[in-house]
Amino acid sequence: MVTEARDATPLVRHLTLRTEDGAPYVYLTGQWVKVYLAGDLDRDYSIASAPSATTPSQIELVITRVEGGAGSSALHAIEVGAVLDTLGPNGLFVREATHRAHPALYVGTGTGLAPLRAMIQDELSAPSGQPQVLLFGARHVDDLLFSSELEGWAEAGRIRYLPTLSQADASWIGRRGYVQRHLAEIVAELPGAHVYVCGLSRMITEVRVVLRRELGLDRRQVHSERYD
Repeated sequence: MVTEARDATPLVRHLTLRTEDGAPYVYLTGQWVKVYLAGDLDRDYSIASAPSATTPSQIELVITRVEGGAGSSALHAIEVGAVLDTLGPNGLFVREATHRAHPALYVGTGTGLAPLRAMIQDELSAPSGQPQVLLFGARHVDDLLFSSELEGWAEAGRIRYLPTLSQADASWIGRRGYVQRHLAEIVAELPGAHVYVCGLSRMITEVRVVLRRELGLDRRQVHSERYD
């Protein structure tokens, strides 16, 4: 059941769902859920929140509105109280327990931030003591998902948050360009890091080329999930 629905950015809707019977929804951070919609539609969405001891029956999703997209249009219009059928959790894009002994670099674009946010939340609930760095790419400043939350974590010294804009205006004083452009600098500061990458296929392919061929990371250090 939908318990909250709000705009996260001009194009992204943030939904909070709760199991109808209040039973815990058991999943691993990084996994995704299949959502069934009217008209024999179904769509897959990464869970954007970590399992919570205080709200164990709850998950969060973020949905980009796609022009002409029946599934995203339906979910952008859905109201609080609506009931959705789902299947899951699914997926192997998860942070293994053994990875916590190493620094983590999360690389995402758009709503590819969803599973990465969940992983970071999980890390912050039981800190490993290892550096946690998020490199997040968007087109414009208004497209930066969860910016207040991420900036708050960064200001508290809990993560390093590195947003980069590919179509920034003159007022933007942060990083510019695609995420690939900044990898060498960041990886050099994180020896032994495991890298978690989520976004469109083209970005993931280019990031993996940089990480493995140019920077020499072992394939076991690079984990990715495509959402197109």
